[in-house]
Amino acid sequence: MKRTPLIVTIGLLTFALAASAELITVAEETDYAKTSLYSDVVSFVNEAAANSSQLRVGTLGTTVEGRDVPLVIVSKQGLATPAEARAYGLPSILIIANIHAGEIEGKEAVQMILRDIVEGTLNEVLDNQVVLLVPIFNADGNDKLGDNRGDNGPELAGIRYNGQNLDLNRDFIKLDTPEVKGLIQVLRQWEPVLFVDMHTTNGSYHREPVTYTTMANENSSDALKGYMWQTFFPSVAETMRETYGYDSLPYGNFDDRADPTKGWRNHAFEARYSTNYVGLRNIFTVLDENYSHADFKTRVLASHAFVRSILEFTHENINEMEELLHAESVRTREGLREKGWVTAFDVENLHDITIKSYEFNVEQIPESELHRYPPWYNGVRVVPTDRLKDYTVPYFNRTVPTASMALPEAYVIPPVHKNVIGKLEAHGIVMERLNQPMTASVEQYQIEKLEPVQRPSQGHVPLEIEGSYEIREMTLEAGSVVVSLRQPLARLIPVLLEPSSPDSLLRWGFFSSWVVQQWRRSFNPYPVVRLPEIPAGISSRLN
Repeated sequence: MKRTPLIVTIGLLTFALAASAELITVAEETDYAKTSLYSDVVSFVNEAAANSSQLRVGTLGTTVEGRDVPLVIVSKQGLATPAEARAYGLPSILIIANIHAGEIEGKEAVQMILRDIVEGTLNEVLDNQVVLLVPIFNADGNDKLGDNRGDNGPELAGIRYNGQNLDLNRDFIKLDTPEVKGLIQVLRQWEPVLFVDMHTTNGSYHREPVTYTTMANENSSDALKGYMWQTFFPSVAETMRETYGYDSLPYGNFDDRADPTKGWRNHAFEARYSTNYVGLRNIFTVLDENYSHADFKTRVLASHAFVRSILEFTHENINEMEELLHAESVRTREGLREKGWVTAFDVENLHDITIKSYEFNVEQIPESELHRYPPWYNGVRVVPTDRLKDYTVPYFNRTVPTASMALPEAYVIPPVHKNVIGKLEAHGIVMERLNQPMTASVEQYQIEKLEPVQRPSQGHVPLEIEGSYEIREMTLEAGSVVVSLRQPLARLIPVLLEPSSPDSLLRWGFFSSWVVQQWRRSFNPYPVVRLPEIPAGISSRLN
């Protein structure tokens, strides 16, 4: 069966409008002492839409607690659907905030962007693009107010997790949450050129209020990553600094907290993270991590400046960016198999950067307090002094392959694995079914070691797996799903189906009842097999 992208109608929300003389955020109204509740955001969004024909308000889904997640569609024409945008030849960009509901300045900054639209101060950037805004992605976690994890912001803020007690920024492969499922539907419908995800970082001390990175997964496009680092980020950072007066910095932490001169490092490369996942779909991505030790007002205003700077860049360059994405999708469809798949890598210097920071005092943590600190603190805490110091250091964010594997022409999934097939459908991966049995030479993964990790994670028991492929003749049963790598989303397929992938559905436990047989010490083979070559005559057996 040939799969086409699922089109979901985005219906208009019906929240009551707030009666207010002007558009002002809760953060501004309280002199940055408080952050918006869900009802505040919804009222602000709807009031903005009531005052501008350029805004349409929809929903990307409903949370487990029954809250609609607002999706604001911004265009000069007042468009409401991707079909309308395509009819006008307008590409889109997608910006989400509040994926972790305790990380709150993005939510406030996006509301301010909506006000800019209403007041006409951003009209020019809408000449050639549609802007999709999700100001409160984690709607359930937002109103579960608790301590602000020690950052320099409002005393009370939301929590990291959604209504299922799951981290939305770990769900982009397994799709257990309605929020992420809805977001992926938006990605499939609108096919944005750029995706921006707004966070807060509470890591190493520095003076820049905004940090950023892009897709970092070792199997994402080098061409797209190169454009972001060589063209996009330098321009956006310059606009932020020269137009808005805010410094920014590539995202990371000191490689050695006690010795900042050793370098600055990014650690997040797995596909489960939003910007890495979306990058594997051949979409440009931005991870915005705002600095939690800055005061809340600075963080909100700097985040607002960052989004404005991004919109100004895409206004000038979105057509070029769209052409680059199209070319990369063609290369992926036609050449990923020949390129192979990275299975191990080192992280090396991307380029040197200068970090505006401090001199530090290093203190031993008393044994009685060690339980309060993560193990990577190595028994010491680093305390900034009031003496300013800049560090020019290597930025460790470039993956260099140390091992790779050949890829097949296709994977084949037996029809009984409906849950897994449904996951691939939700991601938008094209599949076809065998309408009759077929015997073929396949590669089947023989599991030699399978152990759960030490503790459950995100509602699953992740597995550590070792094994190897063996070639064998096999009769593929009628109804089996054939997943060819000759498609634009080919980069996602090995992430989901290769056993060695850190985020494979096998490792997340979706095949556990099939590979672990009761009362036996040995393991069944992994049921998904690889077709090294497409057998002759297979096209007549597919529908």
